Amino acid sequence: MFGKTKSSCSGLCWKRTDLVFLLIIVASTIVIINARSSSAPAEKPAIFAQNLSFPEATKASAQSGKPVLVYATASWCGPCQSFKRGALSDPEVERLITSRTLPVYLDIDEYSATASMLGVTSVPRLIVMKDHQILATRVGVMSAEQTRAFITEQTALAAISSAD
Repeated sequence: MFGKTKSSCSGLCWKRTDLVFLLIIVASTIVIINARSSSAPAEKPAIFAQNLSFPEATKASAQSGKPVLVYATASWCGPCQSFKRGALSDPEVERLITSRTLPVYLDIDEYSATASMLGVTSVPRLIVMKDHQILATRVGVMSAEQTRAFITEQTALAAISSAD
């Protein structure tokens, strides 16, 4: 009869390909978990703490002369969450926006009629308005420096247009 060959491993034996496959599965799981946690909705930036509605802000703008800054966003929008965690949470950006504008946080799913009226077709979007007129729009994520430059330029232009 044939003799039994004794194996060098007892119990569970792993081949090299099995270990590589297991390593790929573990690494993929970690990447997926990290990706999901980083795309979770970010907190509303402090610049929107007043919770001004669009109608309230436009009315206050008429009285104060400050332009309205609308931040159009959505909870499902990854770039919007990145913008909120980044530039819109920068202390210098916060100071500039709160001192020169009346900031409005516009969730396009919650306030779809207002978003439609403003022509919001993509997010994130910053809209500068004065006297019920859109003066400027910027779509996409910006750095803190780009956001400061945009706000500085647009509020200066809004002040000039008021003087005319």
